[in-house]
Amino acid sequence: MTMRKLIVLLMLIVISGGTSIFAQRPRDRATRSNNPEWRNPMIYEVNRMPMRASAFAFESKDLASTRKKENSAYYQSLNGTWKFNWVEKPADKPTDFHQENYDDSKWDNFQVPANWEFNNTGKTYGYPIYVNHPYEFGVRHPNPDSLMENIPLDYNPVGSYRRKFTIPENWDGRQIFIHLGGVKSAFYIWINGEYVGYGEDGKLESEYDITKYVRKGENIAAIQVYRWSDACYLECQDYWRVSGIQRDVYLYSTPKIDVRDFTVISKLDENYKNGEGKFTTEINNYDTINAYEYRVKVELYDGQNKLFEKTENGKIEPKKTEKIDFTTTVNNVKQWSAETPNLYMLYITLEDGAGKTLEVIPVRVGFRTVEIKNAQVLVNGKPVLIKGVNRHEHSMDKAQVVNEADMRKDIELMKQLNVNAVRNSHYPTDPLFYELCDEYGLYVCDEANIESHGMGYSLDRTLGNNYRWLGAHLARIMRMYQRDKNYPCITFWSLGNEAGNGYNFYNAYMMLKKVDPTRPVQYERAVYEWNTDIYVPQYPSPEGFRRYALHRNDRPMISSEYAHAMGNSLGNFKDYWDVIEDEQYPTLQGGFIWDWIDQGLQVTRNGKTFLAYGGDFEPASIKTDRNFLCNGVIGANRVPQPGAWEVKKVYQNVKSKLINANTGEIEVKNWYFFRSLNNYYLTWDLLENGKVVQSGKVETLDIAPQKTARIPLNITYQKKDGNEYLLNVNVKLKTAEPFLTKDYTIAYDQFSITGFQKPSMNLAEGNIETKQTGNLWTAKGKNFSISFNTSTGTISNYTYKGTTLISEGGEVDFWRPMTDNDYGAGSPVKLAVWRKANNEGTAQADIKEENGTYKLIFTKQLLGGDAKLTQTYVIDGIGTIHVSNSFDKIKGEHPMMPRFGSDFIIPKQFTNFTYYGRGPWENYIDRHSGANIGIYTSNVSQQYFPYARPQESGNKTDVRWAILTDKKGNGIKITGDLPIELTALHYSLNDLDAGVPANAASEPAKYNHSGELIPNTNIYLRVDYKQMGVAGTDSWYSLPLEQYRIPYDSYSYSYSISPAKM
Repeated sequence: MTMRKLIVLLMLIVISGGTSIFAQRPRDRATRSNNPEWRNPMIYEVNRMPMRASAFAFESKDLASTRKKENSAYYQSLNGTWKFNWVEKPADKPTDFHQENYDDSKWDNFQVPANWEFNNTGKTYGYPIYVNHPYEFGVRHPNPDSLMENIPLDYNPVGSYRRKFTIPENWDGRQIFIHLGGVKSAFYIWINGEYVGYGEDGKLESEYDITKYVRKGENIAAIQVYRWSDACYLECQDYWRVSGIQRDVYLYSTPKIDVRDFTVISKLDENYKNGEGKFTTEINNYDTINAYEYRVKVELYDGQNKLFEKTENGKIEPKKTEKIDFTTTVNNVKQWSAETPNLYMLYITLEDGAGKTLEVIPVRVGFRTVEIKNAQVLVNGKPVLIKGVNRHEHSMDKAQVVNEADMRKDIELMKQLNVNAVRNSHYPTDPLFYELCDEYGLYVCDEANIESHGMGYSLDRTLGNNYRWLGAHLARIMRMYQRDKNYPCITFWSLGNEAGNGYNFYNAYMMLKKVDPTRPVQYERAVYEWNTDIYVPQYPSPEGFRRYALHRNDRPMISSEYAHAMGNSLGNFKDYWDVIEDEQYPTLQGGFIWDWIDQGLQVTRNGKTFLAYGGDFEPASIKTDRNFLCNGVIGANRVPQPGAWEVKKVYQNVKSKLINANTGEIEVKNWYFFRSLNNYYLTWDLLENGKVVQSGKVETLDIAPQKTARIPLNITYQKKDGNEYLLNVNVKLKTAEPFLTKDYTIAYDQFSITGFQKPSMNLAEGNIETKQTGNLWTAKGKNFSISFNTSTGTISNYTYKGTTLISEGGEVDFWRPMTDNDYGAGSPVKLAVWRKANNEGTAQADIKEENGTYKLIFTKQLLGGDAKLTQTYVIDGIGTIHVSNSFDKIKGEHPMMPRFGSDFIIPKQFTNFTYYGRGPWENYIDRHSGANIGIYTSNVSQQYFPYARPQESGNKTDVRWAILTDKKGNGIKITGDLPIELTALHYSLNDLDAGVPANAASEPAKYNHSGELIPNTNIYLRVDYKQMGVAGTDSWYSLPLEQYRIPYDSYSYSYSISPAKM
């Protein structure tokens, strides 16, 4: 057979369902050691039904209107308890377990759906493995010519399931099917001891016609699942490698003639005004003997209003399939978009020749057009912006088994954070998620379950260019299309992820474009090749976006992955959107953050509950990529991470500009494309030194999409010299919307009216007594005592009215606990000179009295004499300490500083934390646009955010002052001469910094978990000039953007320390 004929044949197999050519294979396939199906890439299904559109056929229109298949008498769930046997290798699997009389009484009981390796059932088998792009079995870079030999036989767990079920009496004479929602990675199925079929693809359902195998009354289903098979070479995604039946299992029955499939094409006319619907039904006759007359009726409703009805009659011969098309036009149609998810209801009714209803299929229809014109993606004629996230299916207690509550929580948080798009990474998701996206409005990039990253991308290695894998590639892509084709939320198709490019993807692109010309097709590894309609790069910098817009105009650019959100990340997120929203770059249309949810798994060990990651389950011999799967905008517990609020701010669709600082006139732009702002109102607050002194409300914001309006706020408050004034503007909901409560703040901005006002430095005179004993110098005045170590230039103790305010501190430090991005960029090694930079030598002290105050000047040579550090403390007569830290570059070249600041240890009782700066959540110089300046009060125990791996956390920028107090309101106050950065935690820098291993590799020397940390009783206070940004382009190479670094240069800053209240 020639290659050309083979390819044509494989395409026909995929289109037809890929069943007939393999249906007659010998039935002892699982025991044949030379070439069983699970070790043969050209066999990916046996006897599996062709994929059909997600839907369920009800016995009546009333039941269909509920859209809950559980209400049908022709549905039976097989979720729940199954008998289960698990062995470590294929040679030990039970070979006759599918026989009806097999004794499974000693088998375990196990839940379906559930992953073997991690679940919430109390029973686990084997262990989850996390690696990013390598394969988790065999050798890491397998030879393309010996891939099957690389699938292990010595450890390759096999799980065998058995379950009894009963066929109801009223199913007699009907066709009966079993639905397996998702089985990882390869499986065989038997009914009543008879072999039914085989399947692969753990993220799409497999259905089998079991009519001839079942009988009235009790039956038994047997399924055998292999952890690793040839399918795994196409399922090398960045997630936990786990196994089992992980989506719903159920039975359903249909009449002998059945609407087996249907296609809904619902678009707009060329003027984007009227809806054009084409509904194609596929009628199938399962009967091998009898022909049947039938009627097919379609009805389209807008609420209770019927817009269209048409019936077609026909007669179908035995074992035949017929297609019938219906077309209609809906004038002035209510368009579907992520902003306005208007849905119509379509009922497809099949009747017999006498008019008796056989089945009714409910389908929600959204009319919208997706196209590319002038190198822009247009939805309903508008160049929408994709404010997206990548979403894995993940549960912290169920691994890859997610339920409706998980999905709804995801969409709730997406709506709250202004996310409007989801890329299914990197596989089709549970059908319910698309239904929710249809209903609540999210643009979806549906992606085939293909990633062969572990093979590399070169043409001689990638499976995307290997003819033996052509059929598997096409099957996964076309089965995705066939199942999901009718969901209006699906805006783009994706051929897969990180799987190279080549002949298989060229063919897949052409095939998909042929069957669905209504949606763009994208593929990241195509880069600039012809088989992607959109340029969808991964991890471009903000400047990378700009360069594309300046130098190419043939395709739109939507980044398939950007803003890698690992740990304390999402720096420079605003910088991305400053470029994307720039009107001079129309081809830039957004991207999908990597990614939505941390993939931590919650465990309790040694009395500590924490989120586990790679290396926490696997044997030591298994290589792992550790916490590289913890990249979420939200945590594994579905609680937003601090960076999530930056996403909300940057993604917001209502933005304001200050036009007149005196009157408070602002310009408000509606960035939505399809909805006005008539369900929003605006509130504003004028702040004087952080406190509200005047407020107002604008009841009506009737601004059309993409339009602006100037709004006078009529500020009348008489401002006072020397005070700082800020204007806060909030846009809120008038009435509740799905997942958003009435008065929810959907957008906000803050403007400086007068700018920061530097506090005056007034030194009070007083009687100060001093004493020096060795290196200890002490000053005592009315109510206070302050001691310094003159060899280090640090405070040894600060007491006021008999209460210690500072146990020790003032030491200048240039280090911070390294973040995940820092490790990825190599900063622990590249910047290592700063880790102990202040440990060199002894400080030189110069102490003198000046007008009733004492000035202590400590100098020290750093970096082998290349730089000088000067610390100046001025103690006044009432115990206030004014601190100035100066770093002077003298010569040489050194890397940038991670941080420049001072460390203090504060006694444990001062846990109440109030400050005037950006908040309330942690923020950094490259991630603070979503943190307004204000006065915030909380507790020190709330300042650390528990990232999966401990790291830098809790920082506040633009701090004017901060107070730490006890229960009586007594404590210590820090006041910056200019805005400073500040952190107050119950963890020391060393508690959070993982160091580097002895071989100086840029990775943590220890991998621990925030849930295992034991808080100190003391408080660790950092008062900083600045620390470098957290970065956010990627987590394996990029430093913070240049404007968020602290280059080797001269710097100084000042602040004062004083008692609070007392």
